[in-house]
Amino acid sequence: MIPFFSSLTAFVVTLALGYLMIVAAAAVAGAVSRGGRRERAVDAYEALAVSRFTIPVSVIVPADDEREPLSHSIGALLNLNYPELEVIVVAESMSEAALDALRREWSLEPKEFFYRRVIETAPVFRIYGSSRDPRLIVVEKKAAGRADALNCGVSLARFRYVISVTPDVAFDPDALLRLMAPALRDPATVLAVTSYVERRPAGGARAASRVAATATADPEWINAADDYQRLASIRSWMASRLAWHQLRCGLPPRDGVAAWRPDAVLELGGFSLSAADAELDLLVRLQTSEAERAAGRVVRTSEVFGHTDTLSISGAARVAGRRQRAVLEAIRTFGRSSGGHPGRLTMMAVMAVELLTPAAQAVVIAIILVGSAVGWAGWAVPGLTLLLLTFGYGLVSASALLLRGGTPGAPSGADLKRLLLRAPLELTVYRPALVWSRLFARS
Repeated sequence: MIPFFSSLTAFVVTLALGYLMIVAAAAVAGAVSRGGRRERAVDAYEALAVSRFTIPVSVIVPADDEREPLSHSIGALLNLNYPELEVIVVAESMSEAALDALRREWSLEPKEFFYRRVIETAPVFRIYGSSRDPRLIVVEKKAAGRADALNCGVSLARFRYVISVTPDVAFDPDALLRLMAPALRDPATVLAVTSYVERRPAGGARAASRVAATATADPEWINAADDYQRLASIRSWMASRLAWHQLRCGLPPRDGVAAWRPDAVLELGGFSLSAADAELDLLVRLQTSEAERAAGRVVRTSEVFGHTDTLSISGAARVAGRRQRAVLEAIRTFGRSSGGHPGRLTMMAVMAVELLTPAAQAVVIAIILVGSAVGWAGWAVPGLTLLLLTFGYGLVSASALLLRGGTPGAPSGADLKRLLLRAPLELTVYRPALVWSRLFARS
């Protein structure tokens, strides 16, 4: 019986390792072949910014008390280098003090606003207009979640495309032009566009408190979890660059900003309140709906919209769990669809890779440890296997850093050296902490 289990263990481990090596080799080959080159020339943003043919955009900002940089985010959105836009802030669960501060800063006054409630949402209490900037609208409504806030914003939007931006995303003035570039080139067929938001270590007071708490340490080496989240974020961008960028379909990256055609959103009844990720769910439904599939396409670009702070380990674990549930929902939705989408099988394969890669790593480690404990394999095998996985993981991260190095905002200098040194240890240092947090952390 033991020889049978030993052979089965060897087979499963070889299969999983072979799969992981193929994924790693594909990432390295793609990164080396493209290097730091861009796929196309940079658009003439200056010309787009002043052109009267540039499509107006409605920006929806779901907001609550936890979003500290709300006022700063509103100012940044209104200062975007874009010819015509409006900003719709949907305020949920905001205290009266927070609303008062917003009213004073932006000179908000209640106004009569007649609109068609095309999507059913939680009750709206009042709508404010800004005398400081007429492009700003603030909606006070009953709390019902992010998807409901987006549906409310879509009902109020006046323009041909809507985008959703959370207040914690920082960006430069050309961010919206980069996001909208595919839609501006082909507005008749582009139903949605997604771009990428990179996670970086937090600045300001949070970073200062960390340095103070570890005064004897080099600040550059504080909190490895931040670096590992940044590496995961850059690998997600690499997937956009190597795979999704070339398809006529797509899912949003792990963190991103999307632009939507409101008519397509309304056709499908808006954002789902029950989905694990409402925006990912809508993109999938958009590409599996017969009417919408025939009318246009979804574009996942590798453009960088901006950046946001890294999370605590428990927060990162919650986000990872929600992403896995959302991808599983997407695979089931595609599996139930009638077929015919030009990228259906490729899309399902790429989604499967996203789910199978961490699962294969866990299976290999678990089987090797159990096999060694019961005598099916020598104790040298776990060490060699772990070494192989560790440097394979580091190689994929290094490939992502190579690709990212040719684009604005890439890590450089000390940041790049630190990320490269830490990358091989992600599997043995950060992943166990993430799994532990998902299984046992209560916060």
